[in-house]
Amino acid sequence: MKQVVVGLAGHIDHGKTALVKALTGINTDRLEEEIRRGMTIDIGFAFLSKEITLIDVPGHEKFVKNMMAGVSAVDAAILVIAADDGVMPQSREHLDILKLLNIHTGCIVINKIDMVDDEWLELVESDINDLVKGSFLENTPVIRTSATNGDGIDKLRESITEICSSIPMKQDNGIFRMNIDRVFTIKGFGTVTTGTVSSGKLKFGQSIDLLPQGKVLKVRGLQSHTKTVERVKIGDRAAINLSNIEKVSLGRGDVIAEPGYFLPSRQIGAYISVLENADKPIIQNQRIRIHTGTQEVMGRVAIINSKVINPGDSYSVIVRLESPIVTSFSEKFIVRSYSPVVTIGGGQILANLITDKWKIASVKIESLFHADEGERIKIEVASWKYLPLDEQAVKYTFNMSLECLDQKISNNDDVYWIRYKTDRWLVTKQQMDKFEKSISDFLKDFHSKFRYRLGPQKEEIRQALKANSRFLEFVLEKLMQNHDVNQTGEIIHLPGHSIQLSRDEEKLMAKLLTYLNTEKFTSSGISDLAKNTGEADKKVKLLLDIAEQQGLIIRLVGRLLFTRENFEELKGKIRIFLKNNDILTVTDFKEMAGTSRKYAMPLLEYFDKLKITSRVEGGRILYD
Repeated sequence: MKQVVVGLAGHIDHGKTALVKALTGINTDRLEEEIRRGMTIDIGFAFLSKEITLIDVPGHEKFVKNMMAGVSAVDAAILVIAADDGVMPQSREHLDILKLLNIHTGCIVINKIDMVDDEWLELVESDINDLVKGSFLENTPVIRTSATNGDGIDKLRESITEICSSIPMKQDNGIFRMNIDRVFTIKGFGTVTTGTVSSGKLKFGQSIDLLPQGKVLKVRGLQSHTKTVERVKIGDRAAINLSNIEKVSLGRGDVIAEPGYFLPSRQIGAYISVLENADKPIIQNQRIRIHTGTQEVMGRVAIINSKVINPGDSYSVIVRLESPIVTSFSEKFIVRSYSPVVTIGGGQILANLITDKWKIASVKIESLFHADEGERIKIEVASWKYLPLDEQAVKYTFNMSLECLDQKISNNDDVYWIRYKTDRWLVTKQQMDKFEKSISDFLKDFHSKFRYRLGPQKEEIRQALKANSRFLEFVLEKLMQNHDVNQTGEIIHLPGHSIQLSRDEEKLMAKLLTYLNTEKFTSSGISDLAKNTGEADKKVKLLLDIAEQQGLIIRLVGRLLFTRENFEELKGKIRIFLKNNDILTVTDFKEMAGTSRKYAMPLLEYFDKLKITSRVEGGRILYD
């Protein structure tokens, strides 16, 4: 069953509360001060039917903050204008706010018709037509009512029902979220929060995140439309009884949500549109008020590619906030000036977690500003470059279930998931192509700079490209499968690349290998080899490093050098020995290798590391 929330907006004392009472029998002025002063101060709720919730918002300019907390969740709006007053300042401001929040449907009510004559009513209706021209309320029904004597109330009820029946189902992000608009305590139950469920569903007994506090709480009870229920869903007015938290620890503006999908942020990327009728522009670094959901947060606006946003204009921005905010991808918000406190514009969240420096972040936000939703997902994913979004990062970035996101990208071949071992990343084709090219370019540059090195190790590539190590592994394996990259031992290099030695260097290399081959497993140090060959230590070390890169020698514990030829011969002897004997002792190994314990122990440990042998009590056995 579709739930619809209808907000009643308009200037103070134009009869919004009286209309709700006439429609439902409920007085939404619940506070003692509201009753005493005869003025709505806070938002109030009443149910027109099982499917339709009415929200009454305050009309006084001092309480527009409360008004926005109410209309942030509405699906349709009723603009109420008193016949005796006509269009007033908050009539205009409330309409501006509704337009900025992208409300698409509603109707207009001229209330208190019993206080004026027909001629005056025609003048008021003409002013209203001028007010709503070009807005979502242009050409919508104008219903004349009197909450006092009941005139037009039945027609208004019918009109609301008709409007609500035509509203499409809300787009659901697949995860529970609710902006808290009220908190109170019920004796015997504890802390209760209320709000309109903006997405997903919540079941009794489920755990939820309280944000921005970062606490995990348990749901101990649920109500919707004053009835106890097992679950609440998108569009429902919900009362949620939370366990193990005091009323003072949370309040209006806080968010409760499914765990693992939202992170509070002190910096957001967005675009801001300034109202055409705003008195002043927004200027660079101006202090503003951001209203999103039921939250109000102060911040300073950094305008991208401009120093000012004039009335009627829109620009991409980064807002640095004075306290954390909880927002979602593509969420709408209202902008009010710091002082005087008036509505000056609105906007939409483009990125809710800004971690890059200005130079990088501003380019991304500007790109997002000029893109549609599908392109925005692609741009956001690609912006993470070589540190790709894993499943958890995807949840925090897009604030929707993975199933919902998959539906959004199902027709976009440029955005897709890749899986590698236990990892799963969301990437773009552009991102992958760029990473592969960066690896290739890095190797070309490396080969050019380091003539005596076959290539870098993986860690050197990872550090240079600032890449995720597992992601790098995945891409390197792909490049090797396509024969675009080769690996020799731990060294990565381009196909066909080899170290080019001079004729003298080749002769010295051969002499060193012959000498080490002759030594078998009694390793000489670099100084000894330099003396025996008549070469400088530095030159000998260089060529031994090259021989190690080429897999011609094995270096253990930093200075023990053995030729690959000798090592392979010894490996064969071990295998034959252990096929005919139960265990290989250190003494057996020393005799087999013709070496001392000093060299035998590092060699045995190396065989263990390679999983050729396995250590047991008394010696070694074959690993397999």
